[in-house]
Amino acid sequence: MQLDASAYYALGVPFALGVAAWDHRACRKRGERGWTASSAISHLSTSMGEVLLGLFLAPFLFWIYGFALTHFALVRWAPGSVAPWVLAFLLGDLCYYLNHRAGHRVGLLWAVHSVHHQSDEFHLAIALRHPWLSDVFAWPFYAPLPFLGVPPEHFFLAISAISYYSLSIHSHTFAWHGLWAFVTPRTHQLHHCQNRPYVGQNMGAMFTLWDRAFGTHRDPDPAIPPRFGTARGYQTHNGARAQWLPMRELLWVAARAPSWRERAKVVLGPPGYLPPGVTLPAPSVASRDDEIPLRVRVYAVSQFVIASVFALWILWFRDHHSWRLRALGTLWLMCTLYTLGALLDQTPRAKSLERARIALTALLLVGWYLSAHLRF
Repeated sequence: MQLDASAYYALGVPFALGVAAWDHRACRKRGERGWTASSAISHLSTSMGEVLLGLFLAPFLFWIYGFALTHFALVRWAPGSVAPWVLAFLLGDLCYYLNHRAGHRVGLLWAVHSVHHQSDEFHLAIALRHPWLSDVFAWPFYAPLPFLGVPPEHFFLAISAISYYSLSIHSHTFAWHGLWAFVTPRTHQLHHCQNRPYVGQNMGAMFTLWDRAFGTHRDPDPAIPPRFGTARGYQTHNGARAQWLPMRELLWVAARAPSWRERAKVVLGPPGYLPPGVTLPAPSVASRDDEIPLRVRVYAVSQFVIASVFALWILWFRDHHSWRLRALGTLWLMCTLYTLGALLDQTPRAKSLERARIALTALLLVGWYLSAHLRF
């Protein structure tokens, strides 16, 4: 299998889903809501989309990393040295912190990262809620690692381990002592709050060292109960549409700014900045699960399961598939994620979109059969 982070994520999908299901059961036992069918599809759609795009983006990023290591590395470590492992974990986590902090400080980067914060709940399924374009904006923050001679195998294994660690901290179920150095679920839940003084705090993935060093560490205050989510709220069950909504709002505000200076503030300034005289329209609100007809939820879940099995087949056996199959398969899966989300949002065109998706499915199956069994 080709070496990249998305390959490791794909292999770990069953583990992540199993832990999320176990966490959901624990939530219900404590009397908490946990995830619903519609929100689970939304969260998993964002995760699936990111990993699928990694099929095409990760090889390019891996090439950049290898090129920088080969031509510009300032240090060459001896075989068997532990130094690159230490650097991979410590600096990898530091680079994650800096990237994460920028995502909470810059309007454009927040429009990408805020997808992860849209839910007004806090449970392990939230850890699976990913922005599809995060790697596009994240890679410059990890640039120091190849210059310091960290091999790609060390980096990708370290960043995968850090990512799986961050999976566990998105839950009330788990609890452990951070020993002053490690992020815990108790501290990370504050990071998902929209109320001050928790906004923009506790941004480390594995280590709290960087939060403590740069003044962004915060402990829970019993007098200030957490309120999860963002100011714009959870607007859609459509995991594909959720990727676009924050960016659309950013561009909407920038287009109405009175000057280029104000537009620059909207894009590069703090998230949520509004130029004088500009106000955002009231956000939409996603339907509650019990407001969605049962037949729609059952249909969406069944179709999502089929799509998930197909996605895992594409991802796990990626080296055995042609570029054309991977591209068409990804296109079909993206269409599926969008139309199922539209059904759950009960948008006016949802049924028409689903009929078109079914027609596309039939067309692709016929094309696959003809190409596999007939010779022209």
